[in-house]
Amino acid sequence: LRSSEKREISAAEREIHYQVWLCPDYYVRAPGRVNLIGEHIDYCGFPVLPISIQQDVVIAGRTDHETRNMTITNIRDSFPEYSCSMRNIEVSEVKWYSYVLAGYMGISQRLNTLAPGLQVMVDGEVPMSAGLSSSSALVCASALLAALFLKEKSLTREKIAELCARSERYVGTEGGGMDQAIAFLGVKGKAQLINFNPVRCEPVTLPDSVTFVVANCLVNKWKADGTDFNNRVAECRLGAKVLATKLGVDWRGVATYHQLMTQQSLTPSQLHDSVLLQLHGEPYSKQEIMHLLDCTEEEFSRTIGRSSNTAFQLRDRADHVVGEAARVATFHQLCSGGNPDIKELGGLINDSHMSLKDKYNVSVEELDELTEICREAGALGSRLVGAGFGGCTISMVPSEQVSAFIEEVYEKYYAPKNLKLEECCKLHLFPSSPAMGLCARAVEQCVARAVEHCAARAVEQCAARAVE
Repeated sequence: LRSSEKREISAAEREIHYQVWLCPDYYVRAPGRVNLIGEHIDYCGFPVLPISIQQDVVIAGRTDHETRNMTITNIRDSFPEYSCSMRNIEVSEVKWYSYVLAGYMGISQRLNTLAPGLQVMVDGEVPMSAGLSSSSALVCASALLAALFLKEKSLTREKIAELCARSERYVGTEGGGMDQAIAFLGVKGKAQLINFNPVRCEPVTLPDSVTFVVANCLVNKWKADGTDFNNRVAECRLGAKVLATKLGVDWRGVATYHQLMTQQSLTPSQLHDSVLLQLHGEPYSKQEIMHLLDCTEEEFSRTIGRSSNTAFQLRDRADHVVGEAARVATFHQLCSGGNPDIKELGGLINDSHMSLKDKYNVSVEELDELTEICREAGALGSRLVGAGFGGCTISMVPSEQVSAFIEEVYEKYYAPKNLKLEECCKLHLFPSSPAMGLCARAVEQCVARAVEHCAARAVEQCAARAVE
């Protein structure tokens, strides 16, 4: 291993690192994800349509009977090591290793038991802060690793995905569960239509004539900083409750727009009409919302969670959510019918970006520029992906045009930034196809990485374990 940022790794430490990576008790792999359509609606209860991708996070874990500590190390020396007592695991600040702690805490607290000491080593290929769910992949991989060590065998993939969604709140993210669900339920070669409460999914066949290409705008946004993302979550919670009150429904029994629609037997069109009719376009103040809901200060604070907002834009947010849910339904219907009109699919993706930009206000100048360049280069549809405020775009490109598309996007967006084509195609601009979901058996891939990162040592022993 390379030296850390602040000190040289001792020979003894290096030996431990080799042993953890090459001779662990378990390997766990969790993929990143790309959401094809359905952005910012999972926490409102509506279905989404993501794929799991080839880029992944891999964790190696080994029991440490000597120290009774959890020690978390990253293959890459830019990430500091962390160690704490197994009896004192908590997330006091958000660091890269906090996601490992969060996944472990979710399983440990469910079982009300502690593992012996653990040595954990992490490697990953999912770009950070890019909207491809690197953080959730880390939480999910850690949770499965904890389940293996603690002999938890009762959880289905759906249940552990729901548990991981709750666990990620330890690091301050009020997400809705899409990232964790696709990490566990991804299917090679298929997208997944994911429904919530409870989590369930339906494989969706995508048209063979198109390829989805990821492009990073190179503006990083860390979702767990809490500000913008959690504010949108709070606006949707408040909007659903205010709309319920306007419709004569007890707001205390309504958590999401989807729940309100289901309880009142509304069609999506009726819900959309109600949003536009009942919610005004100007931002709501805290005082106005408290008056409408006739709620206490405590009830209001509990509803907005980690949001720092003092003014809340309810109608535009709801307009996006209900419209995006309709786009997901149409996209799914077109794909399910066989031989879909790819131009119509592309139009839905473009409409999604414009709604995210104009109604949800989560785009930035660089994302808008990049999606426009992608359309000019031949994409039938292009939009931001993930939480927004930076990160990646996803573009639907005719398969025979992918090479020309990548070359043109590189020339117009990345070359002026003095980035090399080879570097871009590896890190920032690449086609993606649906990959398998989370597993604990990707041993051959880990051996290859061990050779690449740690040198060819004890590979035969690791390969023998894989066979066993």
